[in-house]
Amino acid sequence: MNKWKGTSIACCFGIILMATTARGWNLSITFQPGGVTVPAGFVADDGSVFSDKGGIEYGWIEVGVPFGFWGLNGYHSAEGLADVQERFGAAIFQVAQGGTNYTVNTFLPMVRDAGWQVTLRLAGSHSEYTTSGSFDIDKWKTNIAQWDGSGIQEFIDDGTVAWHMILDDIANWSWLYGGTDPTGDELEEMAEYSQDILPGLKTFVREKATAMPVPTKGYYEWVDACLNQYKASDGDVTTYAWTEYYKAVELHLGVMNGLNICDGGNGESGQMGWRADKYAMSANEITTYGTALLGIPDLELFLCWEYDGEELWADGTTIGSVYFDQPELQDALYQLSIVAAEK
Repeated sequence: MNKWKGTSIACCFGIILMATTARGWNLSITFQPGGVTVPAGFVADDGSVFSDKGGIEYGWIEVGVPFGFWGLNGYHSAEGLADVQERFGAAIFQVAQGGTNYTVNTFLPMVRDAGWQVTLRLAGSHSEYTTSGSFDIDKWKTNIAQWDGSGIQEFIDDGTVAWHMILDDIANWSWLYGGTDPTGDELEEMAEYSQDILPGLKTFVREKATAMPVPTKGYYEWVDACLNQYKASDGDVTTYAWTEYYKAVELHLGVMNGLNICDGGNGESGQMGWRADKYAMSANEITTYGTALLGIPDLELFLCWEYDGEELWADGTTIGSVYFDQPELQDALYQLSIVAAEK
């Protein structure tokens, strides 16, 4: 994956790029093939790599797959994020945000200043858009509408907010209440509505591709990606990874992968998970499963559920972050982040 980079430049892209640098002078860049006359007052970008071009550093760099965690409760500070980044190589996290004032005025500026990105669930908890045990799209839209004009757009434009998770655990209504889950057409309607309210923000759903409901037209146009979060009970990890990849391609969805590190183990760790009948992954599992999942082409993101410094697990004594802070587990996750960065 290629990304444009310039020194001290805040910019937006078109055929011609105009930017204001931290030094207070304007820089105008035209994107054009090599050997073509450059318009007066512009410098040319011909697609070459980032380098010093006549005293101005700009160009294209290779970036890997963003790697991170769900949650990070207890680490929502500049110091906390720096600590997690240093020890685990993470630079993006998923979090649910319900209040516009705190999110826009406190949380997102802190994330941006720390050099991180976030993916956000903006509609609140499932109970807020449930009617008689079934998913209620109108209530969901009402919750999303509060973000219109909230001030969040500047954080979308600068890349701090990277994705909008329009829905989490989409089968919860049938599983928990015996109600009706959102259809594929409703997910499409939600993603389109999200784009209207939050232009330029890509959307995803936490559900593996083979379990995604299929829209009437047979593929997705507005939902950008789905998240396949592997656990040992899903079977052979390589088979799983490629099966989900090909299904996502069939549905015109981007692919996100990740690990259920808290509840997705096969038992070899001996550590009871977040749920009493599950096991956390061992270091060996993290390495084996994660490497296979990162072997899939064109990954958008790699997110692990979860690294949390506050929630007690099912045994009543373990906090998830303490378990994953063990040297062998910390190293396994850090090495996985390196694999992701080199994609």
